[in-house]
This record gives sequence, C-alpha cells and structure tokens, in this order.
Amino acid sequence: MVARDLRRPLDMREVIARVADGSRFEEYKARYGSTLVCGWASIYGYPVGVLGNNGVLYPDSAQKGATFIQLCNQIDVPLVFLQNITGFMVGKDFEADGVIKKGSQMLNAVANSTVPHLTVIIGASYGAGTYGMSGRAFGNRFTWLWPTAKIAIMGPKQIAGVMSEVRRGQAARRGEDFDEAADAEIVARVEQAHERGSLALRATGAISDDGIIDPRDTRLVLGMCLSVAANRAVAGAEGYGVFRL
Repeated sequence: MVARDLRRPLDMREVIARVADGSRFEEYKARYGSTLVCGWASIYGYPVGVLGNNGVLYPDSAQKGATFIQLCNQIDVPLVFLQNITGFMVGKDFEADGVIKKGSQMLNAVANSTVPHLTVIIGASYGAGTYGMSGRAFGNRFTWLWPTAKIAIMGPKQIAGVMSEVRRGQAARRGEDFDEAADAEIVARVEQAHERGSLALRATGAISDDGIIDPRDTRLVLGMCLSVAANRAVAGAEGYGVFRL
C-alpha cells in the first residue's frame, strides 16, 4: 500500500477504509480541496473526524480543513490526523489565491481546537504541513509513527538543492567560477545526512512521539487511544478569537 518512495501518491481513503468501523466514511466536500480528505467515521464505536493528506495543502484544501476542524469542535468529536504532507503549496498564483491567509486559518483552527487530537504520521511530515496537520507541538493527546514516516523541516533533496543555490549565488556575486563537481559531492552528503535524520527511528529516539506502530495495528491503537480520551469529557472550542473564513 505504501511505497518506499514517498513521492509516489497514496490515497488516504484506503487507510481510512481499514481503520473505520465497517469501512464506513462520510466524506466532507469530496470535490473541493481534494488534496485534503476530510470526513466522519467511527472507530470501535467512537465517533471521530478524520483529516488525511492526498497531496500538498492548496488554498482551498487549507480552508476546507479549517472549516472541518471547527465543525468537529462544535459537535465535540475527536480529530484523527493522518499525515503524509510535504507542506503548503507556494508560488505567485497560489499566494494570490490566498494560501497564506487560508493556511493561517487552518493553523488557527488546529491551535485553538480543544477536542482530543490523535495523529498518525504515515509518510512525509515536512515543514509547515506538519503544523497544519497537528504536529506534536500542538499538544496532541497521542502521536504515532508508521515505520515509513519521515519528519524534517523539508525533504532531503529540497534542502540540499536550496543550499546548492545559495552557494551558486555566492560564487556569482564574488565573480568566481562555480565548482560543479565539489557542489555535487556536497549535495550528495547533505541528502544522505538529512535522509538519515528524518527517519522514523531517529525521530522516535528523540522522544518526539509516542512510538512506532505496526501499520496493521493502527485501528487497534486508535481505538485504545480514543478509549483513554473518553475518560474525560470531550468538549470543543467555544471561540477562535479574531477569525474569519
């Protein structure tokens, strides 16, 4: 189901179907903001709202996520975040479409949500996408990793490429010839170092989560977590401060 190469797409509905009771999933706005799958399900009888990544977060998918999180808070339903995210989409056209504003709305909704958050990092968890999908910094009730998870500020190839562009720019400003061979060697070393640093074993060794789980146990683990969360009243946020969708 999950490829070794995280650049290959994974339909999060396939994961939800194996986690939800009877594979039943009531999807919210399926054709709007399609890179973020949102909807309601139950796990061992506990109602939940589920958010899963089917690609990067575009302006419409971020706004959809913010609305869905608010809805789940209004009906006092815990949230399950299934992460496979490289971040928010950037670029002139997307900035003109309000990705900064709408991305901030989603972050606001996540930060002010008071229902229990259960996060499972299935694949990539990079950059601002980590925060938009309720990373550990938001005080999640539980955060679990699949063995395939990778956590970093950005992907190894992206960070090595950015550093290469910086060196290239510095050489141009000094009027020096750019050593392509030396740069390629540095890029390879940086990619390898960041690849090792992003692995699930490295992250869990730093106690940044609650542990690595067998993907086949995801439903059972979430069910136990929801049982723990149910020992206290589940109450959604009553307000979000200055907030306009």
